Parts: sequence; C-alpha cells; structure tokens
Amino acid sequence: MHETSFSLTTRPGITIRGRAQDSGYGPVGLFLHGFRSHCDGEKAQALVAHARARGYSWARFDLAAHGASGGALEEQTVSGWLVDATSVAERYAPRPLILVGSSLGAWLAVAMARSGRVPVAGLVLLAPAFNFLQRYYASLSDDLRRQWRTDGYLALPDPYAPAGAVYRLGHGLIDDADRHDVVSSPVALPCPFTIIHGAQDDIVPLAISEAFLRHAQAPAKRLVVIPGGDHRLTAAVPRILTEVDALWPRPDCAAGAIA
Repeated sequence: MHETSFSLTTRPGITIRGRAQDSGYGPVGLFLHGFRSHCDGEKAQALVAHARARGYSWARFDLAAHGASGGALEEQTVSGWLVDATSVAERYAPRPLILVGSSLGAWLAVAMARSGRVPVAGLVLLAPAFNFLQRYYASLSDDLRRQWRTDGYLALPDPYAPAGAVYRLGHGLIDDADRHDVVSSPVALPCPFTIIHGAQDDIVPLAISEAFLRHAQAPAKRLVVIPGGDHRLTAAVPRILTEVDALWPRPDCAAGAIA
C-alpha cells in the first residue's frame, strides 16, 4: 500500500488535510498529533513505515490551524479539534480503529473513544496532555487571566519562529476546555488502552498519567514508563510500535472486515 492525500471540510471554513494508506477493509490506525505539531514528525513517519511493513491501513492528518490544514489558531477549541478528528475517523466506519495520540492528540483520542461515535478498538496514548489547558490557565497570574478574558486572546512567544514572533490563543479555547475534562471526572472507555510516558517529561508530569490510570475504567489498561524519556518520546518509537501491534485487532475479531 502507498499513501494518498485526502482533504475534507469538517467545519465551516476548515479544510483538514492528511494522508492515508488503505486496503479498504479491516482495522484502521489513526495518528493524532500534539499541540502546535503536525502529522509529519518522526513518530508519525515511523508509524506509517511500520503500518506499511505490517500491511495495516493507516491514516494521519493535521488538525485545524496545524501543518497543511486550514484555520486560525486563535479561533480553535478542543471541541473543534474533536470534530476534525472524528470526521476523519468516520471515513472508515464501521471498521475498528486503533488511535495513537500524542500529547493533545492523546486527549482527543480519549474523548473520541468516550463519545462512542466511532468504533475504537484500542488506544495508544503518548505522554497524554490531559487537561493541559486548564493547568496552564490556573498557573497564570490573576492579572494575566483578566487580560486574556478582556482582550479575547493571549499572545505567547513562538519558539519555532524568528525572535520576537508570537502566536495567539483565543479565550474560547479555555472556556471550552472543561467540556472535555478527563482528569477530575470519571472516564469509562469501551476499549483497552496503553499509556507510554517518559519518566523525565518536563512538559506533562508523569503524575497526570498515573492519576488517569487509577480512575479510568476500561476492559484493560496499563502504563509504560520510559526511563529517561522526555515529552517527545522519540527514543521510545520501537516500544510504541510494539504496543500498536499488541492492540491491533486479530482478523477473526475485526468488526467491519470484509472476507
């Protein structure tokens, strides 16, 4: 199988672009990238190569305001990104999905599985940034939170652009985030999940994954801690691929498969 490009309109004014290799039957893997990332990173590329070698159908795409997809970042919300991800996943229904989510993408993967709108057979969650927006907002001073509410956006230094460049986040992103709380409210998932988290992650504390593991209900669940691993988890790619294989539905269990 070879990848082909696709695009679809998921919301008014939003065109999502991605790539997929698809046999037309059986399970489908879907990669969900992190905040201010894209679907062409090292982990995404490794997953595509692994899928090709195994004969897996696989898809990846850029969320709105990321990579090749349309939209302005300051207008985005978790709910909007969830619509993007679900719209891509629905292209493959009713075939079972294995969702591999990185950081923000892991949060979206859990929200997708919990919603029941698409048939999720398993989750591989990489350094999941559950509720990271709520945590970030709570870390700000009262004055900065007041400024963000008043202005409607917050300008932040952009580490990926020339010196002095900024990117803007709309306050709607914060207003919406609690609708997708998976930390302080119960979470029941219809499928097994595996979390992979670096012991030295300085972006998302390991304690976030430990707490989620304790309170989330699922047919099977486990946490794999990578000694010395950071938030990017690039050194853990072989383990990520192993966990995808472990969750991949067997042919006799793959709902939606065509003989």
